[in-house]
Amino acid sequence: MVRRIWNWRKSMFAQIALLTLLFLGWGLYSFVIRPIADMPIATQRSPEQATTDRLRSVLHAFVLAERETPGKPPALATDPLIRAIEARNPGFRYYVRADDRAFGNGDPVYFRQFGFDRLAQVHRTIADPAICSQASKLVPRDGHTDYADFYMCDRLSYFEYRGLERPVIVNEEQPLGAMGGWLAAFSGNFLLAAGGVFLIFALIFTLHVLSLRRVAKLAQSIDPQRLDAKLPEKGVANEILPLVRAVNHLIGQVDAAQRRATFFLSAAAHELRTPLTVLRTRLELMEEGAEKDKLIGDVRRLTRLVNQLLTLMSISNRRDITGFADLVLIGRKVTQDLSLLADRTGVTLRFDSAVPVFEIPGDAELIGSAIANLVDNAISFAPEGTSVDVGLSADGTITVRDHGPGLGSVDPDTLFEPFIRPVSNRRGYGLGLAIVSAIVRLHGGRVAAANAPDGGAVFTVTFSDQTINVSADATRLI
Repeated sequence: MVRRIWNWRKSMFAQIALLTLLFLGWGLYSFVIRPIADMPIATQRSPEQATTDRLRSVLHAFVLAERETPGKPPALATDPLIRAIEARNPGFRYYVRADDRAFGNGDPVYFRQFGFDRLAQVHRTIADPAICSQASKLVPRDGHTDYADFYMCDRLSYFEYRGLERPVIVNEEQPLGAMGGWLAAFSGNFLLAAGGVFLIFALIFTLHVLSLRRVAKLAQSIDPQRLDAKLPEKGVANEILPLVRAVNHLIGQVDAAQRRATFFLSAAAHELRTPLTVLRTRLELMEEGAEKDKLIGDVRRLTRLVNQLLTLMSISNRRDITGFADLVLIGRKVTQDLSLLADRTGVTLRFDSAVPVFEIPGDAELIGSAIANLVDNAISFAPEGTSVDVGLSADGTITVRDHGPGLGSVDPDTLFEPFIRPVSNRRGYGLGLAIVSAIVRLHGGRVAAANAPDGGAVFTVTFSDQTINVSADATRLI
């Protein structure tokens, strides 16, 4: 049970739920519980009571500030409340005492009248500063009330005021009632909380979408001929993990099926070699005649098919290459070897290179076989009296161009599939271009076919992804 709960940490839903609960818990405390606890109790006060309460608060705060930082607090004469009271009450007087420093616009009448001055002297003679005295005195007079406040432990704090007959208008917020106050205080906070929750959902969703795109990109990069790679399961959300595992299982099954098919074709081709060799030997012992020549030709074509199948299987099973191959030397050798075939069909075979040397990491024999298949295919389609042009550009691109009928409406991508013959009456079994595609793909390149602008077909082989260009007078770069 604990393990199942722990595994939920990878779940997209669990992550969203946990972060949402944490956010809402913090919002509930910050925007509801704490503001309600700090909300003052709304009471109805008279203007006189509100004025005296605020005046006492201003005088008391000034005394405390003056005791802590002498000379730092703003002057009482500039306080807006004091000025408003003085404007409405010409006889208003106040006296403030912090230790031996006195402030105000009047004399300390009640300080002397009630003996606070003598009490302060007594406290100064007491050795123990923990002994304190505190007193507040209300003095009713002619329809209003004067006030005196005395406090002393080790230092004196005192203020008094007289002549506050008329209250001043105090700007206080009116209570809105329980429901109205809650709505006024928390409606904006609710919108803030809702926006925060939305941002959390959007952030987590975006992160998982990016993870999905990463997995999709890796899936697109898997080579169908190399199914040993699998999609990563680490860092994937629990909701997506079953899909990733199912795809990996499917990849494994397809890879196993391809291996079985490759093994079957390879084994069948190997097993066919021996009986074909025996059959051809026996045919050689027959008496000469047209029938014998026809049978030997059929056996020769079957042997060629078996050899092509074995070549295709061996290339498909390879995973890496070693060595270096000079494309210039390979192109010259292929054109030289096939020049006799071209002469017999009345076709001119030409090779042209833009660089004297161009080396790439690869198997020279396999690359030569691929170029030879392309040139042989071009010769077979080239009309008598035309040319087949083999070229190598400065960036390592090989082109084989003929002036035949071209590709027509055939899809160029299907030409490189095994046993595909767009023209059924041509010789061969449709394996030559499949072998070319397998060799080029093994070397990290690509091969393409297209109709030439002025007639014929052009096949392009590009090794630019892993080329190493070496000039005529340079040493090999590794």
